[in-house]
Amino acid sequence: MKVLLLLSVTTMALATSPCPPGAFLSVFKEKCFQPVNLQTDFRNAQKICAMFGGNLASVNNQYDNYLLTYKSSGTFWVGGVLDKGVWKWENGQQMSYTNWAQNEPKNQPNYCVKIIKNEGNPLKSDQKWVSLNCEQWAYFACETKPYYVPLEPNCPEGFECFDGHAYGVFVPSRTWNDAEAHCQSLGGHLASVHSAEEEAFLEYVVGKRFSTAWIGARLPSHGKVPDWSDGSKADFVK
Repeated sequence: MKVLLLLSVTTMALATSPCPPGAFLSVFKEKCFQPVNLQTDFRNAQKICAMFGGNLASVNNQYDNYLLTYKSSGTFWVGGVLDKGVWKWENGQQMSYTNWAQNEPKNQPNYCVKIIKNEGNPLKSDQKWVSLNCEQWAYFACETKPYYVPLEPNCPEGFECFDGHAYGVFVPSRTWNDAEAHCQSLGGHLASVHSAEEEAFLEYVVGKRFSTAWIGARLPSHGKVPDWSDGSKADFVK
């Protein structure tokens, strides 16, 4: 078992959001994602995104894939399209990351990419990609450039920063109590999770090298809602 360490850092925040209302930043903050609660075919979805200065979303990592699925109203179009036998994004980029379902993609003309959402339990969606006829209807997600590039904190070496905190994954394996004690010795705690965005980021950070990690949740004897080792409120429970 690996140890996930949370340390607090100070960041500066601007008064306005870098994204339009209802949109959110990608993990690397280079674009805003906007899930659209409207169903249409792929080509019309791309036209709607273009009206707002963007394209259908391109998905370049596990974090963005997870969060887009979580935020979407259901199975949805993204900007993947088969172009002369090669899968590309509507913004012109090559696909550097994919999450195809089994037996996918189907390399057929007029086929585009949908991301499947398990609508019965969206938190446990497999987030897999399927290739389907572009004329089918589905929800969709757009991407646009942010209004400004958010300021980044000076992240300590070996850590990754998100929303004012620095996260690191440490070995060797430890018990939960030993892991928390180690984190406290470094001025932090095992990580607490307070939003889908934060959860997706932690899955992204841990998943790059490991399969599991301790976080700071512990189940008290008096109830089913976990306590966090840093004393924060349990306001997001999966």
